[in-house]
Amino acid sequence: MSYIPIPEDRHFRIKRIGYDPGRSRPWLERLVYSLYVFAFWGFVIATYAGVPALFDALGWTAGWGYVVMRATQVVMLFLLSAVIALMLILALRKYLGKVQERYGPMHYGPAGGIQTVFDALKLLGKEDFVPAAADWLTFRLAPAVTFVSSFAIFAVVPFASGWTLADTNVGLIYLIAVSTLSTYGVLLGGVSSGNKWALVGALRAGAQMVSYEIPLALVFLSVAVWGGSLSLGKIVDSQMGLWNVVPLFIPFVLYVISSLAELKHIPFDFPEAESELIAGYNVEYSGMSFAFFFLAEFVELFLLPALIVVFFFGGWHGPLFGLEPGTLAAGALQSLYFTVKTAVWVWIFLWIRATLPRYRDDQLMEFAWKAMIPLALFGLVLAAYMRLIWR
Repeated sequence: MSYIPIPEDRHFRIKRIGYDPGRSRPWLERLVYSLYVFAFWGFVIATYAGVPALFDALGWTAGWGYVVMRATQVVMLFLLSAVIALMLILALRKYLGKVQERYGPMHYGPAGGIQTVFDALKLLGKEDFVPAAADWLTFRLAPAVTFVSSFAIFAVVPFASGWTLADTNVGLIYLIAVSTLSTYGVLLGGVSSGNKWALVGALRAGAQMVSYEIPLALVFLSVAVWGGSLSLGKIVDSQMGLWNVVPLFIPFVLYVISSLAELKHIPFDFPEAESELIAGYNVEYSGMSFAFFFLAEFVELFLLPALIVVFFFGGWHGPLFGLEPGTLAAGALQSLYFTVKTAVWVWIFLWIRATLPRYRDDQLMEFAWKAMIPLALFGLVLAAYMRLIWR
């Protein structure tokens, strides 16, 4: 048997075997991530300082002008949520690649920096169809309910002193009420799909989210008891001398665990266990309906760590280096402190997702009812006792 000769320059030569950190250009990756963080910071400054300054210069600060100003800020926050999702999806894929000795996205844009932009464009171009066995209205409503429940948390998150849409005196009660809405979106999406795998995923997700919302609400109450207010701004101000993570260490640990359960990330991802449920409650969704589920998930991946910073790590507080509080420069610096603290906790959440295994659903439910809820009640009583003694 004769062989076709292959020119010498076409012979395959193995130059690298395995993962080569130098090939991924880590300096370029850090530059791209830094640009994303500064883009996020710029959106925050434009939303909470730029828009009010513009309307104040135009004299539109009362009546319908005020309504238009708030509507503009809501639109800016929607764009901010899109930036957050693009940034965190890229960070997750890159970090999982590092942990698993892969390259991750590296072709579209500098160091793969705009890979998620092309992913979003791909989802925009995909057909968004409704299965024949699905209930049309409920099927369409579920992604919107899920996203709105996550997006509404932005209304009470203080990025700096005075930089919040609604610094209401019942901010914690608002958070408890809004956070429960995402459970309805997940349940509606799974039940209305007409798919048994989606139904099982929705029931799993509903049971998990309801179970872990109880200790989450008790943690909120512990923070309110210790801080003496239901306003998130006043809770941040109460941490001027000592961060709440010291006296409220038990509620802090419970909040981190409950947040992972709310995000449905490993080790709490059994509502979306690919080896068991294909994709879980959203298996029948495509196009932008599918994208809204994940937009809500990654917005929560920012907001839940942001609430850790608000409740336990002093919020926006940090040295102002002589800047006058209440000025634009002071607000920008405070929002930078808030962003950096939140970024650290987002990385910790990604680290947990990349390293821990998935547990069984019965183990997680037993852990919620037999360990988390009793500890949360103990933390609440302890916070009330310490409040009476030291404050």
